[in-house]
Amino acid sequence: MFWSTKPTLSDDDVEWQLGAWAWLLENLGGIDRLKSLPSKYPRQADFPRSGLSRHAHVQFVFSQVCGLLGVDAQKFELRAQEAAIDAQVGHLAIVQNIPRDPAGTYSSRDNRQVVTYEPGIARDLERLIAVLAHELCHDILHSIPTRPDDWAENEEFVTDLATAFFGFGLFGGNQSFQFSQDRDVANGTQGWSARRLGYLTQGEWGFALAVRAMLTGEDIEPIKQYAADALGSHFIKNHRYLLKHRDRLELLAKIAR
Repeated sequence: MFWSTKPTLSDDDVEWQLGAWAWLLENLGGIDRLKSLPSKYPRQADFPRSGLSRHAHVQFVFSQVCGLLGVDAQKFELRAQEAAIDAQVGHLAIVQNIPRDPAGTYSSRDNRQVVTYEPGIARDLERLIAVLAHELCHDILHSIPTRPDDWAENEEFVTDLATAFFGFGLFGGNQSFQFSQDRDVANGTQGWSARRLGYLTQGEWGFALAVRAMLTGEDIEPIKQYAADALGSHFIKNHRYLLKHRDRLELLAKIAR
């Protein structure tokens, strides 16, 4: 029996993402630039431990990410936001419908760039890297003079894709959805939690990672090794689809060589 190979997103979403990739390639240096940016993974070889804590640790990681993105860390002011409200107020009590602060923000005013972060993410290196890479990509994209027609509604999605362009897609994809279960035997309590980060779904991240892998010809084994289970499954399905439908990437492969 012959099984059809399909992407993990709709035809419309495939077309949108390929169009967004075309815009990124046209404005960020093309295939040659893309190939010069190796993918980054959650391993000490790529991100050595800082040996620091709190804001000093975040500043260390921020400088690392700036260097990998090719931006000057000195032009940014890095600030911690107010600590997020803790929803857990007791062993069996959870506050519902509390306001959720963003994990990070980027703003530019009077030639001053400010990046903020929620202090709690300093304890999770992968999450911290995903947030900082996204906010810094805002700055990179804001330097491009032209904008797609749908920029107002899709800026955040394109910014997520930009992190994939620069090799940070695994961090965004892994953090896009996380499910966890907790159990306290001593207190006889248990529960579960789910959290999202970023704007693309794991299916969309999986397609983005597959597009990048096809365009760069990079070794996909590290992606399989470090991707969360769901993200890895999406990546493999989309990579198989693109291997059988290389024509979908012909236009991208010709852009800004």
